Amino acid sequence: MEKNILFENAPVKLADNEYIRIRGRHTVQNCCLAFDWTNSGFGFAFTGTGFIISLGEYKDAAIGYVKIIIDGNRRQRFAVVSGAEKLIIEGLTHKRHRVEVLKVTESDNPILFESISLLGKDAGFNNPPFNSPRRIEFIGDSITAGYGVLANHTESAYNTYQQDGSYSYAYLTAEKLDADARHICISGKGIACNCEGNYSDVKTGEYYNRQTRLGGVCNDGWEPQVVVLNIGTNDAVGNAKDEEFIVAARDILGKLRARYNNAEIIWVYGVMTTRFKDIIRDIIKELSKTDKKLHFMCAESINGNLSEIGAACHPNTRASIRVSNLLYKKIRSVTGWRNSASDEE
Repeated sequence: MEKNILFENAPVKLADNEYIRIRGRHTVQNCCLAFDWTNSGFGFAFTGTGFIISLGEYKDAAIGYVKIIIDGNRRQRFAVVSGAEKLIIEGLTHKRHRVEVLKVTESDNPILFESISLLGKDAGFNNPPFNSPRRIEFIGDSITAGYGVLANHTESAYNTYQQDGSYSYAYLTAEKLDADARHICISGKGIACNCEGNYSDVKTGEYYNRQTRLGGVCNDGWEPQVVVLNIGTNDAVGNAKDEEFIVAARDILGKLRARYNNAEIIWVYGVMTTRFKDIIRDIIKELSKTDKKLHFMCAESINGNLSEIGAACHPNTRASIRVSNLLYKKIRSVTGWRNSASDEE
């Protein structure tokens, strides 16, 4: 620690930094990079023994969590309560390191990343990590956001310390495929109504194109080759009628096709309920007669399998791994992607 502090370099602002590679949708607030979507953040590469990240003010009732992944295998979570915290990684071997910094919990108020100081004598930034040629956008609800994934089946309450988007099926699938991914997901939402049966609440068909969870339109030019939907669970819980769900399902599929003309669209369903499984399957079957890039994947329900259940009847890490293995194979089958993105360059 003493050695690292001796060689603490001057802080460098993160916003508009040429050495930073942005992951996911974001904004800039108070001269800070602002992230509110789950699994959004940034990556960078540096040579040194560690770093210190300073945050901007955090204003949310729920504690936020940030995960730092170093060289693909060292992972550390940090709790963010006020934004006065420092995210410190130290004691690394003085060499080149690749780092990913991710917001892994949900909040409408973003976590702000202000600056970074590198540790180590002659420490410096390297060229930022390359973006993968593979791009996947996940659109969903709490299942995609990793709600309760770290808990066991006896926990019924929602706590952010039990949530971690990097253990969701979505993140694990993108990791297996070596793909850049965006996770556009909000717990409790549906396409016709939310989990409480509220039809006036914001719906998946309205927020998938937002810049932030609260609004704005994303027009940054990022185009996925694959779009994965995992929606309809909250409509089932909220007791949406079949005819209402059918209209909403056709609507969001039409909007997605209009936004992403050439993407493979895969609707995953069944992890927590199978209520609308046949309806979704029939809609996809009908539309795929003229749109060959529409697909359906049924994932076996976790209901009755306590070994796969986390908080509030949500999938845990074991279930996430199972579903990610299925989705990995499905995506490879419709895209022809091989084992490594580098194979295609």
